[in-house]
Amino acid sequence: MLTNTWLNQLHQLLLTSKHRQLLVLSGSEHWCWQQVNTLKTVYPDLLTLSNHPSVNFWPEHNHQLLGQEYSTVVFDVNSGLMPDKLATVTGTVKAGGLLVLLMPNFESYAKQADPAFARFQSANKPHQPISLFQTRLISLLKNSEQTLIVSEHHALPTIPMYAATESTQYQEQQNLVAELSKFITKRRATFLLTADRGRGKSATLGMLAANYVSQGKRVAICAHHKQTVATVYKHFEQLTNDDVKIDFIAPDALLNQATNYDLVLIDEAATLPVSLLKKALDLPIKLGFATTLHGYEGTGRGFNLRFIPYLKKARSNCQLKELAAPIRYNSNDPLEQTIYQSLVLNADFAEPSPDHKKQINFCEITQPQLANNESLLKQVFAVLVMAHYQTSANDLRHMLDGNNLKLFVAEQNGTILAAALIALEGEIDDPLASDIISGLRRPQGNLLAQSTATLLGDKHLLAKRYARIIRIAVNPFCQGESIGTQLLIAIESLLCNEVDFIGASFGAESKLCNFWLRQNYTIIKLGAKRDKASGEHSCLVIKATKLEAQLNSLNQHFQQQFIFELSRSFSHLQSELVLTLLSNRQPPIEPINCNTNLVLRFSKGEVNFDQARYALFDQVKTYPKLLSQLENVSRKLIIKLVLQNMPEAEVIEALALTGKKQLNLALKQAAQEWCSHYLNI
Repeated sequence: MLTNTWLNQLHQLLLTSKHRQLLVLSGSEHWCWQQVNTLKTVYPDLLTLSNHPSVNFWPEHNHQLLGQEYSTVVFDVNSGLMPDKLATVTGTVKAGGLLVLLMPNFESYAKQADPAFARFQSANKPHQPISLFQTRLISLLKNSEQTLIVSEHHALPTIPMYAATESTQYQEQQNLVAELSKFITKRRATFLLTADRGRGKSATLGMLAANYVSQGKRVAICAHHKQTVATVYKHFEQLTNDDVKIDFIAPDALLNQATNYDLVLIDEAATLPVSLLKKALDLPIKLGFATTLHGYEGTGRGFNLRFIPYLKKARSNCQLKELAAPIRYNSNDPLEQTIYQSLVLNADFAEPSPDHKKQINFCEITQPQLANNESLLKQVFAVLVMAHYQTSANDLRHMLDGNNLKLFVAEQNGTILAAALIALEGEIDDPLASDIISGLRRPQGNLLAQSTATLLGDKHLLAKRYARIIRIAVNPFCQGESIGTQLLIAIESLLCNEVDFIGASFGAESKLCNFWLRQNYTIIKLGAKRDKASGEHSCLVIKATKLEAQLNSLNQHFQQQFIFELSRSFSHLQSELVLTLLSNRQPPIEPINCNTNLVLRFSKGEVNFDQARYALFDQVKTYPKLLSQLENVSRKLIIKLVLQNMPEAEVIEALALTGKKQLNLALKQAAQEWCSHYLNI
């Protein structure tokens, strides 16, 4: 049991060494919360993350924690261990502070999955018997010399001794501010500042803004929420008078308001849509981007790989900077090292031998093999992180605990050259299959199966077996050598007898689409709306191992809808991408007209209007006289929204509707009327 004497001794030691510590409280729930009460006597301002009724603070979005500083944070593992949330909150702990994990006793935790476990399970597959993520975490904590574990029925552990060290606080940041202050005098100067948590990124932005404002310049900062840049304001206000300020711009107002300022700083850029950042680069202003390399939704290193090439191309006056030395705590911080190891945040890929093209082995790696081999785990995760901007700390747990996943690698003598994470989907029968087709259910873990079946309105397709390629990534040392293609071919060979379809979903860009088309995959869907993270439309590709007829129907359906939507949802697509998508067009084997069924399904609420709009357009084009038989509102709705492609807001105003909800109801009514007349032809 914790004592004030023991806690004060630990606190003083951490303050002297300017370090932070991971403290694990392992025992019954009642006992753990008793220890929290003792903690409050030494750390009265601690932050507690838990969905326990006495606390009930469990932020849904990690950016709600960004930019904050706390002396101590209590993380209730009983509420569910989400790796992204743990990584984020770790970075908010100041020197002298603790990150406290509330956990059941280790034996109990190893046998019973925590509440977060279900988040990583496919709904229609048997759940894993145990959590390999939890098992690995317990093993690491037990063997960590830098972690203090206080158990309910054991004596307090000995506090480790950390030597006091001198710190050149803010020296690196001050040097960078001086350098950037000179650089941003150039026309349309742009910089990207990256750093791990606790390296003084926010302090640097605050000091730079203060320096620039003192010259009579106007500065603004953009971030998800104002509270996430509290540290920026803190350092800005320490160096300025009350009569000067740095304005805050919300992301949705950035493009309209940015030109009012001489310099706009965009903090935690990797949490904002890439499309927004690219548009900001078109503005005639100076820009400073800053982002964290690890620890939140969307990994910073992957973001860099995707954004930096575009940044360099868009802005000639561009500098890339990175902060290495921590300021909230000293180097070799025990907490940072423990969390980085536990969540594989410091993983790096290995450089292959010069003859790596020879003797490449393509094979499957099981989840137990991955969990029990730290070197292999780090290499695989590093390749996935570095090569894909959406990989995050949560993907580590998904990779170890997902009940429908397979991992395939290309390796040579233990060096990972490429990796692919595959989700097995489908094998869904009634009554769930009927509920999915009717739009009542959308069980997680079945993106490819559900999309394929709902596109054709065929519930029997849900019973088929699918392999969806979640990630396929190549070691940066080996890119451009067709190793990814070879791995894909090997996967198809290994899975051909296990599945009926193989496919993937990704952000549509010409280069990626061409890759999949070259491997003889067929594009069957392009999302009507852009993804917030990538700024691109989601593209779905598929290859049949057995069922070619269904694939032909899916291709025809896509081509009909795509050409129609080119003047609507896809009017902004680049010409290069349009040509790529049109090259996927195949002549029909036999005429297939599912438009009547699609309009009818929309009227029943089984599909959305974006999916049915082309079908209704095609029918009106063929039988325009039927319009006169509809009710006045229905007739006007179809003419204005389907034929004239008027914006929804203008249609709502023109027809005096109360809003989008009433518009959708009126559209379904119009579709019902159309179908009743059409079927009587």
